[in-house]
Amino acid sequence: MKKILSICCLSVISSYGFAQIINGISFSHQEWEISCSNTGTCKAAGYQNEDNGDNPASLLLVRKAGPKQPVQAEFVLSDYEQSLPANQLKNIHFYVNGKDLGAVTIDGTDLPLMGKLNNSQVNAVLQQSKQKTEIVFKNAQHQWKISDAGMTAVLLKMDDFQKRIGTVGALVKKGSANETKVLMPEPKLVVKHIKTTAKPYLMLQPKSKQYQAIHRSLMAANQNPKEDFCEGIYGGNSDGAEPQKIELYKLTNKKVLATTLCWRGAYNEGYGAWALDESLTGKATFVTETASDFDSGIISSAQKGRGIGDCWASEEWVWDGKSFVQTKDMWTGMCKGLAAGGVWELDRIEAIVK
Repeated sequence: MKKILSICCLSVISSYGFAQIINGISFSHQEWEISCSNTGTCKAAGYQNEDNGDNPASLLLVRKAGPKQPVQAEFVLSDYEQSLPANQLKNIHFYVNGKDLGAVTIDGTDLPLMGKLNNSQVNAVLQQSKQKTEIVFKNAQHQWKISDAGMTAVLLKMDDFQKRIGTVGALVKKGSANETKVLMPEPKLVVKHIKTTAKPYLMLQPKSKQYQAIHRSLMAANQNPKEDFCEGIYGGNSDGAEPQKIELYKLTNKKVLATTLCWRGAYNEGYGAWALDESLTGKATFVTETASDFDSGIISSAQKGRGIGDCWASEEWVWDGKSFVQTKDMWTGMCKGLAAGGVWELDRIEAIVK
């Protein structure tokens, strides 16, 4: 899989005003990962250790930016075969370091089981976050264990992102400082969607002269010349990567969108997308090389983490009349066999599209 799982930082600036700019982040360590979005909200997820044969399970800790914000927790319990009988999925209790903290409330009886922890259960996890912690869900028939490997590092990253280190509200490196200087929350990015045509007006084949000129312009927009960039597709009669046709779509404001198939893997492919002047001259503006679809001014990307589709990365860019603004960057969590399509929404960019 190409480039979709890289840890990255993203900066988002709304065209509707300049507020505090929050750069979304992703970070993972061992069996835990975290994403914090441009709103300041952080979501940390821990999972089972598959090497020990533990049943698929995940615990999600969510905390908004700002003073005195509580940590909320959700959980998912599953089975690799998705076949446990309903009568064996009742009366599940939550344990931290062997202490029974009571039954958990579960929404429905279909796998994967989902629910929320109460305040005392959440606090028990957080109080043990700096030392070895055994986190278990179990009943008379089954047990689900959340690994603590990586939990301290991930919660420290949450404290650091939200500027809580050394404050009374820190989860890991707690101190005596109050929370007046912690990261303040920001509203979701607001972007006005300007609709465009959904079908290309021109299709250029690789052997045409016009294609060669435009293709050079698109490739020149690569922001990192050291990386392989929109290599084309291997196969056919060529020993190397073959460039693919370029499709051009009318936008607005005398701009057009150019797309071409950049790469193909075992179960993913990615299209390159660029905005350029309708004269097809001048500098092109690179948008992405992981696009999956373009429809009426919205570029979307959906990429599988692995073939069984138990984890996905999703992105979206919206045409606002001047440029494509990224309005979505989301990951469903580690590929751990929890459920087809993944279970969480770990955001780096959140937006409202109007």
